[in-house]
Amino acid sequence: MGRIRTSRPVGSFFLRKDLKPNKEGKYEIYIRYSLKRNPAKAPTTIWVFEKDWDEANQRVKRSEPQHARCNNILDKKKNEIDSLLLEFTGNLNINILRSMVTGTYNKEKKNDEIDFIQYTIDYLENQYKLSKLAFSTMKNQKNYMDVFKNFIKKETGSEILSMKNLSEEIVDKYILYRMEERSNSNESINKTLTPIIKAAKKAAANDYIKSSLASSLEEKYLNTKTKISQEESLDDEEDVRYLTEEQIKKFIELYGKVKYSRTREYMDLFLFSFHACGLRFSDLLTLRWDHINWEEKVIKKILYKGNVPHHIPLSESALKILEVWKNKKYNSRFVFNLLPENFDLTDEAELDRQRINRNTPLKTSLMEIGYKMELPFNLTIHVARHTFAVMALNKRDVSIHIIKELLGHSSIMVTEKVYAKFLPKTLDKEVKEKLSFDFIPQEF
Repeated sequence: MGRIRTSRPVGSFFLRKDLKPNKEGKYEIYIRYSLKRNPAKAPTTIWVFEKDWDEANQRVKRSEPQHARCNNILDKKKNEIDSLLLEFTGNLNINILRSMVTGTYNKEKKNDEIDFIQYTIDYLENQYKLSKLAFSTMKNQKNYMDVFKNFIKKETGSEILSMKNLSEEIVDKYILYRMEERSNSNESINKTLTPIIKAAKKAAANDYIKSSLASSLEEKYLNTKTKISQEESLDDEEDVRYLTEEQIKKFIELYGKVKYSRTREYMDLFLFSFHACGLRFSDLLTLRWDHINWEEKVIKKILYKGNVPHHIPLSESALKILEVWKNKKYNSRFVFNLLPENFDLTDEAELDRQRINRNTPLKTSLMEIGYKMELPFNLTIHVARHTFAVMALNKRDVSIHIIKELLGHSSIMVTEKVYAKFLPKTLDKEVKEKLSFDFIPQEF
């Protein structure tokens, strides 16, 4: 016996009585196909009264004055879809069928020409939107795919990896690249493989690739002996990342739109760091109410980094934030309620552990805010510190020596090293406004 040909989906029409009729009381006719019990439907732009639709014969009745024209349009639409199905030779899946039914199918782009890398990125973003993936996880896995894309470009000369070119061999080469050129541990490599393997499994479910390939890729995970601990991302002082005025305004616009009050409180920490002369997270963590002199409008505390006394002038905006937190009455000792009231600040090991633990959810929330702002970098408390310094230098013409004192740097050399590239704007203005002398002969 010969191989039985898989039957193609059969289309039918139905009246959308589940939707409201138009002003005339007519309902729109929809066309519907199904694949593995998954529907693919689309409107036909034909509207008729319920009495003028023959469901059994799938026709507009003669009682409708334009019945002949309506039926011709329905026949034409169904014939076009049926023709696409007859011509299609690949593995039909519901996404392709829906594109045929809705009229968005591209004959030139075959199933196996879909870019696997972009497919994976879209998959990750969709998982995040469905709350099936944490934001930080989605962000990290997209970063892994950026590295994978660079590897593919180096290997093939193209940033695109079509479904038909996805193979065990290319993934094996990627693993070796991670091992030999990037010196990654097995644990780290497994992390980078996760989005590839999960997307491949999804692609197989949609018939984009063979299930056997997805299963083979799932076996690519490397053996590990120890459980990997959560890594703490560090700010890169050499690459000063800061917000522009427009970006700060966008941040403020999001303040009243965030879903959770805790997220808004984390945004308070970012804004307070900015308004309190770039206060570091470690000092936000340990900031006590007795550090604040309301009459002098200043913070007087020992800095966590360097263990040196420091005075921080408080702007009106900083004071407003403090007033709001004072009224919350969360904690009678620590301003931002990041440590228990009875916490022993002399326990350095526990304090360091709390600093890392309390910073983790803050980082995650700020990263998500930055993602909504479409920033090209991760939003962190240190970005608030850099934003304060850059704006003070270029928007308020504050001396770098004063910036050094406000930031609590141990030396002016540290300040100059980090912010030297932001000085020229200030220097140009200083030269033009204050250093333009008239000591020149009249002939000039």
